[in-house]
Amino acid sequence: MNKWSLPPHILFFLIYNSVYFLPLLAVYLWGYAGGGAEDISVMSTSTMILIGATYAAGTIGFLAGSAFEPFLNWSVRGGSAQGWLPVWFQVSSVEVIFAAAMSVVFILSKIALIPTGVYREYAFDADLMTTAMWNFSTFCSETLILIAIMVLFQKKRYNVASFLVISALNCANLLHGTRIFFISSVMSFLAYLYVKGQITIRRIVIFGPAAFIALLAVTYLIYLSRMALSYSGSLSFVQLLSPLMYESMFSQLSLINLLSHPSAWDVTGHIPRLLVDTVLFVTPRIMLPNKDAFIYIGQFSYLSPKGAFNGYAAGLIYMGLFFPAFYFCLGIIGRWLYQYSQKSAWWLILYVFYTADFLLHIMRDGYLIPIKMFVNTIQWVMILIATRWFLRIIGSGTADTARHLTLP
Repeated sequence: MNKWSLPPHILFFLIYNSVYFLPLLAVYLWGYAGGGAEDISVMSTSTMILIGATYAAGTIGFLAGSAFEPFLNWSVRGGSAQGWLPVWFQVSSVEVIFAAAMSVVFILSKIALIPTGVYREYAFDADLMTTAMWNFSTFCSETLILIAIMVLFQKKRYNVASFLVISALNCANLLHGTRIFFISSVMSFLAYLYVKGQITIRRIVIFGPAAFIALLAVTYLIYLSRMALSYSGSLSFVQLLSPLMYESMFSQLSLINLLSHPSAWDVTGHIPRLLVDTVLFVTPRIMLPNKDAFIYIGQFSYLSPKGAFNGYAAGLIYMGLFFPAFYFCLGIIGRWLYQYSQKSAWWLILYVFYTADFLLHIMRDGYLIPIKMFVNTIQWVMILIATRWFLRIIGSGTADTARHLTLP
């Protein structure tokens, strides 16, 4: 990347906002009512304007946070923008064993889900997404995203092939209708190509829409296969939009309903509730089995009857009109990880995960799920670093012992 390229976390945040906002705007302007989009197509003009203002405020907050540290450096020290030179990862035997073990555990978790019926019906509608096995399976899926990023962001000959194998394994989630991990894998690979300089913003603008339509086609064909539906008469343009409806627009029903009913939220928000909810949600369920009953935002689940929960809706509930401050902090964190990825490969892994997965989840799953996943990822990284260090100490001790034994 040259010094004039957008940092990946900024570019990808803008992509996520575009992917979720533009289809909503198009449905409002077009009046599309297929696939259950009636509630969106009849949205009032005032609500659409408020949604646009919400997206704009969150985006400005994120960009301001990303530019805060560079602005301080410029104002104090002067100088111009510098190029970004991240430290590439080197997979050791520790990560190889970790990847193999987690792949086996992931497969077993998917097999264990068979009796629950998630492969025969939509898990959200059937209320199957709260079981212990579903949560564990999701944890394994997110761990595979981390592993895929580690094997991809290294300068080895077979890094791309290894990434594709792990990502193909993670695509088992598509069999029960969970698309987010597939999308995270795609965005991780897109981040890799962008960092390598193999794609540019110009190419993304030109070829992005066609690639996005191709992605829709793939997800829709998988949907037809999973539901045992006939391809004949199903491949219409309206039907092709159905994955877009479920992934992009239906996840925003929470924001639409919230802005359509101002009495449902407070302009000053409930920031302490966010802190308490985060602690509760991060706490392992084995320690607090009934934690869902104490989570404040759970009482707003009726706003999103088709699953997911728009991040901006969560921001309005927790922080009211002060929600841009949250995105300002996200921008600061993104810039901080961006800078530190030039000092250590582990920071690069966390930065890519933050860019390709965490920010995506923030857009479509609210705050609690992505925060917990990011905390889990940090814990895995710390465990892997500690394991490397421990084995190095043991290896050094063994080498010293062998050296002393061979001395005359």
